[in-house]
This record gives sequence, C-alpha cells and structure tokens, in this order.
Amino acid sequence: MLLLLLTGPPGAGKSTVATAVHDRLGENGVANALVEADELRRCYPGLAQQRLCEHVAFLVRSYQEAGHDLFVITETLEDLADYEQMVAAVAPDRVFLVRLDAAPETLQARITDREPAAWPGLPGLLASAAQLASSMRLLPNVDLVVSTQAELAEDVAARILAEFDTWRRSN
Repeated sequence: MLLLLLTGPPGAGKSTVATAVHDRLGENGVANALVEADELRRCYPGLAQQRLCEHVAFLVRSYQEAGHDLFVITETLEDLADYEQMVAAVAPDRVFLVRLDAAPETLQARITDREPAAWPGLPGLLASAAQLASSMRLLPNVDLVVSTQAELAEDVAARILAEFDTWRRSN
C-alpha cells in the first residue's frame, strides 16, 4: 500500500491540492482514496493525535477492503512524533511525504477569507499558521516541498504527481 501524505500549515492548500491530486488520479484511472485527517478533527472537544490516527487507520482499512491501495491523506503534521504516529497507524509499505508551503501573510489571508470573522478560534488559528509555517520547515522525511504561493491547485497537483510517479518507479 502506498501513502501520499500531504502536510502544511493551515491555509497552505492541503484540502484543495489533495482534491486536485485525487481527481487527477481518478481521471487517469488510478484507484485511490482521499482521507482528510484535518476534517476528522472537526469535533468539540478535539481529538488527541493518537485517537485521530485510529480514525484514519479505520478508514484506510475500510478502503483497503474495498480494493484500494493508494491513499492520499492530508494532515497538519506539527513534528516528527505526529508523522510517526500517522505512519504507524496507517502502516503503508511506502510513504511519499509532501509539505506544502506559502508565505505567512498568504496563509493568514487564506484563513481570514475562509473562516467566519466572528469565530472565536480565528485568532488562535492565525497565530498557529504563522508559527507552523516556520517550524514545519524542520520536519524530517519530506520527499517534496511545493509552494502554493500564487499557484493553481491543479498545477501543484500535477507537479506532485510527476514527482510521486518518479519516486514510485525508483523505489
């Protein structure tokens, strides 16, 4: 089983790019399943990382039973421990880790555009995005870094898939 794991700070475009990757794979007849771990966090109170990984693992097993062996998973990996927990839970044969990047001002503008202005979590999310934009650059095991700054999601997806295909053939 192959895992194409997309990470990046809030506002980097993980969901949009993952959808474009998923759609392009499907258009080319490549069976795949998209799991947005960040969407699974939409509960109150939030899930601990370990519990989130258990949810993702359950979905992956379910898709595997349906015959899928390529997974596109989005997750805001804050550090190596988050990465290791996700990989251990999903247990892929191989992982291709992509970190999406954009300028902190761009991240904040995207978040401000998509989130309700009155949402009480907005200030914390904005601060988190700025902090993660810097700290995620230290994340190890990254196979590809792609800027989403002024890029169309379809173009970013095409670049990711080209690199993924090369990686898959060479490993």
